[in-house]
Amino acid sequence: MALLKKLFFLLIGLAAILLGIGLVLTNPDAITIDFFGRESGPLPRGLWLLVALFTGCLTGILASLPMLLRLRRRVHVLNQQLIKLRVAPDRAKNKTE
Repeated sequence: MALLKKLFFLLIGLAAILLGIGLVLTNPDAITIDFFGRESGPLPRGLWLLVALFTGCLTGILASLPMLLRLRRRVHVLNQQLIKLRVAPDRAKNKTE
């Protein structure tokens, strides 16, 4: 099952790379972007689209990271509480015997 999961993600990654290459090749027009008064060099429009997509994905991941870390911490705390609750009846049982 782990092999199928790795293969699936490999195929998804390969498809994303091929789509990115296709995007750059179908949008070859060179454009310049003005960043707060500083002009970039002329690059293909497809490359700028890929940069914007990558930046948006990275921003989304970074924005969701605090919530993800908080949830992982909560799961860890709840698992520790569950372990304590499972051990407690065994200790009570041993004391009564």
